[in-house]
Amino acid sequence: MSAVVIGIGNEFRRDDGIGPAVAREVERRGVRAEICDGDPVRLMEAWADADLAVVVDAVRCVPARPGRLHRTTVPAAASAASSHGFGVPEAVELAGALDRMPARLVVFAVEVDDVAFGVGLSAPVADALGPAVDAVLAELGAEPATRDG
Repeated sequence: MSAVVIGIGNEFRRDDGIGPAVAREVERRGVRAEICDGDPVRLMEAWADADLAVVVDAVRCVPARPGRLHRTTVPAAASAASSHGFGVPEAVELAGALDRMPARLVVFAVEVDDVAFGVGLSAPVADALGPAVDAVLAELGAEPATRDG
């Protein structure tokens, strides 16, 4: 089975960088990973040859609990609310219409709060990085991340 992890986000919008941060961490462990800005066409290109696509994105919720991790699969992913104005829901709709969906699509969404301009994750979102990486690796059937300290 071929798999890809796709981290969606903008590292220059603080917590919105959680998707790319997770993608980089799993890639360091030998997992195929891509970073994407959330454009539906780029998402379809990133998962084009994958049986399993695991997408990690920032999500804003009310009330917010920054750092809380959510997991969903298609078709439930079609109603997900990204921190971007477009992204996974539109990609799912377009890919379905074009018959370009992966066999399985799993979405991990990390609740965020601070998406202002700047670099670096807020403390609660930074604390969620390790658990998010572990959840993605578990989804792939890979070994969980090991952390020092």
